[in-house]
Amino acid sequence: MSKLRVGIIGLGLGRRRAAGFAQNEAAQVCALCDVDGDKVKAVLEEHPGANGYSDYEEMLRAEKLDIVDVATPDWLHLEQCLAALRHECHVLLEKPMVTSLHDAATLVDEVEKSGMQLMVGQNYRRTPIPALTKQLIEDGTLGTVFHVVTDHLANKRRQFARAPWYASSEYPRAALLGTGIHAVDMVRWLGGEVEEAFGYGNHMAYEEFPDDDFTVALYRLSNGAIGRVVVAYGAILPSGAGSMKITVYGSKGTVMDGKLFTDADEGGEWREPPLPELKDSFWAEVDHFLECLQTDTRPIVDVREGARNVAACLAAVEAARTARPVAPARF
Repeated sequence: MSKLRVGIIGLGLGRRRAAGFAQNEAAQVCALCDVDGDKVKAVLEEHPGANGYSDYEEMLRAEKLDIVDVATPDWLHLEQCLAALRHECHVLLEKPMVTSLHDAATLVDEVEKSGMQLMVGQNYRRTPIPALTKQLIEDGTLGTVFHVVTDHLANKRRQFARAPWYASSEYPRAALLGTGIHAVDMVRWLGGEVEEAFGYGNHMAYEEFPDDDFTVALYRLSNGAIGRVVVAYGAILPSGAGSMKITVYGSKGTVMDGKLFTDADEGGEWREPPLPELKDSFWAEVDHFLECLQTDTRPIVDVREGARNVAACLAAVEAARTARPVAPARF
């Protein structure tokens, strides 16, 4: 089979995606686009034979691409995805898929009308601790799950100083929709679909950020379990302490950040089951997307799943602002 021709828009995280496509024999990185010419020049050195662009529309017109990876600021996602779909390209899109319910509905409609595939990158699903946690739920080790907790508290000031668009006052977003969407996705993936959201938020620790920088979200899930997400952008923590923590409580056991305790361990200590050995999570997502295209199957995080994550985040944000429970939009 001929290789699928790939173009990358946005060479921050897109640089890592490009490497992921390059390591898969089913794909060829043919075009790289970024408004920063120095980034284009640097990444072109890693992909001999690819062409560089500063304008994604020009790239789409000039190249006959099969796949476009969109790794740009959130508010650009919709227009760039629509452009790729018009050129009959499949799309791998970074999270969050979009930043509003209107844009989510628009993208769902356009993807399904186009007949093309769109996958949203929720790479935490392909990292060791979440993968182990999912395994322990599915094999019955934990029994009936009744509570899923995901905490993602970090100090984002340095990261956002290097990439100021994350904290843009022109395009503000709550922390729950930014980094927090990983934690919300984990609650849905491990616990079940969100039926109702409630939440509290504040804007006290990281005042330069244009929206709530701290949120506690509570979710009532479809199976009766309760999910809780805590996300912070201004938490003062040691270096390396800002990764997401996952705890799942079940009727037969608990798994807390990869450590397991079951009813059979009563009187004992936490056990540490071996973590699965996994490929780089961004590369693994590329492999999955390419396999889906080759077998004409839907990606695990397709356009509707991406929209459900956005809806769950925005429901909790609205609940925090109104002090009322909110049912998320359905997709």
